[in-house]
Amino acid sequence: MQDDTQMRLLLESMNRHVPSKRTSLAELLKAKEAEYQGRDGIRYRIKRQELEYLATIVDPWDQGKLKLPIIVMTDTAYESGGAWKVMGRVEVKVVSQIVGREPEFPDQMRLFHPHMVKLRSVLPTATTTMFSP
Repeated sequence: MQDDTQMRLLLESMNRHVPSKRTSLAELLKAKEAEYQGRDGIRYRIKRQELEYLATIVDPWDQGKLKLPIIVMTDTAYESGGAWKVMGRVEVKVVSQIVGREPEFPDQMRLFHPHMVKLRSVLPTATTTMFSP
């Protein structure tokens, strides 16, 4: 029981930067300051150039559906470990395009280290990571 509590507290600490609410690309493009608030209360900015890049690769009708930041989670279902996943139809479509890899499912995609390097180099402030057990 104590191990479960310690693990939960560790994960909460590691995920304190995760947004309490995500905002659509369409809304952020209109905002003077593109930012989100983490669970820790800190405001994290998303660079304008990343928003503009996303606007060029996301269909106009999907800009209201793409929620930012894109959350990339640890994929504990992958047997060998070291995998990440993105969930959501529009998010998967965007990430697939950026990393140059077809997704396993329309609404879920597994990523490995080279994909993470590419994704985070292209969208360092419009993506965030989340750790799960």
